[in-house]
Amino acid sequence: MMKILKNNRGEGTYIETVVFVLVVVIFLSFTLNLFSIISAKQQLDVCADQLTRQIQLSGEVDSDTDKLFDTICSGVKVLHDTKYTVSTTYHSGKKIQLGTPFEVKVTAKAYLGGFGDFGLFPINLVSVGAGVSEEYWK
Repeated sequence: MMKILKNNRGEGTYIETVVFVLVVVIFLSFTLNLFSIISAKQQLDVCADQLTRQIQLSGEVDSDTDKLFDTICSGVKVLHDTKYTVSTTYHSGKKIQLGTPFEVKVTAKAYLGGFGDFGLFPINLVSVGAGVSEEYWK
């Protein structure tokens, strides 16, 4: 094998070419995977903003909020273990009084891999939205 690599007759360039093509393909794979994670992060930001606006208008965290979250996040195939939390002072149950600030935090995990979904490098993605309730509860 060492004789083939040290030979100057041109047969070693085939091996160099194969190695170069392999490195380029792996680099392109990681690059495309990275761009899909960036796109997923943008969609997670939109999800946090949509949930914030929905909670502002309804003044509560209810089944409609869960349905909206499931609808928005179901289209993002890159994300795993997606969940949201709402931090606030509740009036009663899951109702938020008029003028009470709240924060919506959407978390997910994405994997920077290569070919397929190997999960080589886990990346935690977090998006935060903040708002104030616009609903008055008696």
